[in-house]
Amino acid sequence: MKNFAGLLLILLLAGCSAPINQEKENSYGESILVGPVNWDGMTAPPYSEWFIPNYRDYKVDETSLALIEPVINEIDITVFLGSWCEDSQVQIPQFYRMMDHLGYDISRINIIALERLESGELVGPDEEELGYNIGFVPTFVFYKEGAELGRIVEYPKRTIEKDMVEILLGE
Repeated sequence: MKNFAGLLLILLLAGCSAPINQEKENSYGESILVGPVNWDGMTAPPYSEWFIPNYRDYKVDETSLALIEPVINEIDITVFLGSWCEDSQVQIPQFYRMMDHLGYDISRINIIALERLESGELVGPDEEELGYNIGFVPTFVFYKEGAELGRIVEYPKRTIEKDMVEILLGE
């Protein structure tokens, strides 16, 4: 009976999770993703128009990724993007390609799509951005054991791979 009650609680909590791959129309009449998203959402039309070619055609910097390969599975990652944002449309597929190259379990990446309001504020449907100080997208936040190691905001200083080496290895 105790096991049944535990299973029931897990099923109830799973049913309370935020909807994934939500879409809405922005103030320009474009369909955008908002809230938690995953591979399935970004590879579905109309987002597949930019995601698939940018993923497929990206050549990863294997030398830089080899440096972080030993530590990448100790890292948790939260990414904020705008499906409407050109920087996100280029960098998010490239980031996925890098994570695939490293063998990182992409289901571990917490990806949140934000909407830009007319005021310029970036918001999620359930205020997922609160506490993260997100001013630009994309923003990649890297954590180890719950502590933020660093972030890449809007665009990398050099390349995403080289910036990740700097953040994850302190180089």
